[in-house]
Amino acid sequence: MTQRPSNAVTIRDLEVRIHSGDRPYTEALPNLRGLNLAVPTGQVTALVGANGAGKTTTLRTVTGALAFTTGTIEVLGTALGPARVHPPQGAASMPDISAHPRRWTPQHVARLRRRVVPGFDSSRFEELLTTFGVPHQRELRRLSRGQATQLGLAAALAQDPQLLILDEPFAHLDPLARMELIEVLRDFMAEKERTLLLATHDLDGMERFVDQLVVIAQGRDVLSGEVESLREEFLLCELDRTDAEAGPGQPFIGPTTTGTRTRALVAVDDAVGLPTSASLRRPDVSEIVTHVLRAARTDAPTLRRTHR
Repeated sequence: MTQRPSNAVTIRDLEVRIHSGDRPYTEALPNLRGLNLAVPTGQVTALVGANGAGKTTTLRTVTGALAFTTGTIEVLGTALGPARVHPPQGAASMPDISAHPRRWTPQHVARLRRRVVPGFDSSRFEELLTTFGVPHQRELRRLSRGQATQLGLAAALAQDPQLLILDEPFAHLDPLARMELIEVLRDFMAEKERTLLLATHDLDGMERFVDQLVVIAQGRDVLSGEVESLREEFLLCELDRTDAEAGPGQPFIGPTTTGTRTRALVAVDDAVGLPTSASLRRPDVSEIVTHVLRAARTDAPTLRRTHR
């Protein structure tokens, strides 16, 4: 019996260069700059970062849709070549439904995927459409953006993948649809030892769903680790502005000031000796991400704290 690798995806020192869309004749510019990423098998890993940070580029490279310049990628135990253009076996991602003819219905999508995707389960696809409330016979042009997202997810899940790769799956979903989607993804993760890699801006209520967090800024991983470990390593500090500005060498990460108070993230080990005006509490995941990204934007030293 073949032993399953401990990581479903391993990326080392990845560089991807992309031509500007409006200036394709110019030199390709680096979009990923030495990215490192480990996606543990059987867990949910979330990539977070600002627009243009490199999240979508990372996912497209893992699926084989983009060539990479330097570095290595291993997906489900198989090394990908730099110019690979086909998704790795056992991996699935949401198809771009907008690329299909607008007069097609979900049934046309299913018919196409039965022909081109080995093991595509039409019954599972229809079951998921019903769960999501996506009309089976409605033309794609008449679907809402949220329904198009749900259709793409149903098509990916119907492949029964070991590794599911999703780019902004919660975009355009109302709160009820978002909750239903999370439940479907929980079921996906519970059926077997599956792995989910997703990029998202929306971390609200995700702390009990996401196992691993990777923060990307300017094409680099600036923070990664287990969600609970990260929450234990940092504290959210609020103190008087004058104390925060007292001198150099303060341990603050991504500080922001409102009125007379400054709020910042600090490592637990750096909290000793803070001014008496400081109040401390455990941050939630969104607060960790916000302050780390603010620090990265101001060219603060990269955190590169990784917990395995």
